[in-house]
Amino acid sequence: MRHAAPPSFDARTPRALLAAHRVRKASVLYSHSQTLDMRFVVATRHFAGLGFALRLQEEGHEVVVAFAGTDDRRLEENYALVGNGMVAKQPLADVVRDRESWRDAVWLWDENHSVDANELLRSEGFRVFLGGRYADTMEHDRDACLTLVGAYGLQPPLSRPFSDKALALAFLEENASTAYAYKPDVGETYETWLPQSDNPADANLELRQHLQTLTNTAAFVLQEVKDGIETNVEVWFQNGEPVFAFMALESKRKLTGDLGDFCGCAFDFTFVVPLESRIVQESVGRLFPEYRKMNYTGFGDANFIVSRDGIWFFEKCERFGYNAHPNLLWNLNRAPLGETFAALANGTFIPDFAPGFGASITLYMDHPVAGKVVQYPSAVSRNIYPYDVYREGDQLLTAGYYGDALLLACAFGYTIPTAWEAAIEVASSVKFAGRAYRLDGAGTDYPSSPLRRYEALTAMGYL
Repeated sequence: MRHAAPPSFDARTPRALLAAHRVRKASVLYSHSQTLDMRFVVATRHFAGLGFALRLQEEGHEVVVAFAGTDDRRLEENYALVGNGMVAKQPLADVVRDRESWRDAVWLWDENHSVDANELLRSEGFRVFLGGRYADTMEHDRDACLTLVGAYGLQPPLSRPFSDKALALAFLEENASTAYAYKPDVGETYETWLPQSDNPADANLELRQHLQTLTNTAAFVLQEVKDGIETNVEVWFQNGEPVFAFMALESKRKLTGDLGDFCGCAFDFTFVVPLESRIVQESVGRLFPEYRKMNYTGFGDANFIVSRDGIWFFEKCERFGYNAHPNLLWNLNRAPLGETFAALANGTFIPDFAPGFGASITLYMDHPVAGKVVQYPSAVSRNIYPYDVYREGDQLLTAGYYGDALLLACAFGYTIPTAWEAAIEVASSVKFAGRAYRLDGAGTDYPSSPLRRYEALTAMGYL
């Protein structure tokens, strides 16, 4: 179904012209993709790929969402709701068992999970994109990840592992003039803890007091807090060769002004960066020999901080990201989604992304519950990336499974501020009970301001 721009838009305003352009562009891509006839299996654990599955289905492809199941028995009923009435769903184990009937499909892993199933499919010659043992190891085995990147000169800030709170407190007292962050090996996203004090000694004391109140008994890491610009660079590889790179500037605090808990991503901006740029060459670019050695096809990323004393590595998450990939593929990609995914899986991908900026805003409920109506105008439907919804009759409803994100509002702009204004316009048109989202993506008066970070990276010669 194509969606025309609503008549309330005033064509005399630049914002209205941009919005109308986005709608026309979406319709052209949708029409073009109708000539295709492909099959896709979206293998998921937490339904992060639901939006991709729905877009592929809109383009006329056959799609099944193959879910791995949840380990949280309290949320099993909510988990079972996600995507109902919207797309075909089957347990991943069943789809893998009957895999020969999906021999001609592209299998997309939206997160790093179900490694054995992924590797089995690969060993039998199925077209599988992402997932697998390497990507899972990079995300979940920190020691193995640091060993690999360290061999190519990427080093993390000073980090010390602890399983005993008393030993950690003694370490902090011995290094009382240095600020550290707390990162548990097992726990919720919001349990990662950063001091709020700017003075390193005060920050150290703040962390010591925080550790004394911890109830999480899992092992953890204390990592030195580095002053600098945090960002993420991702390079796409085909048979070991880099073919495309982009950057994501995200903010992870839930509340406006960088207040509240950490979440996966509160909002972000994506934009294309040249493979030869300094920001690529001094981060993921250092690992190009390793990707060539592996003959790797997929995403290669690095989250790091650019400081006065160089680049400091944080982590690799080589999978579809929280906001970055919906943002990139909804706002900047000029090819139909099915063609893009098939080309990535076939090793024939040629990038075709617009200049400018994609913006995404995470909309969520403070207290997720099932069965609440979600409404938005048809004119913005192609600017929405759904995570935690299902359909019953003619109503779109909340599933109440994934607390950090109900859906994303996405938009394009030629600058960070105009992209944000367009995304806010989409977000404000979405209505549901307990609606929440950040309002300050283009602001400059809080620590993680993407606009200030972009200006800094440009001034430092990295972009």
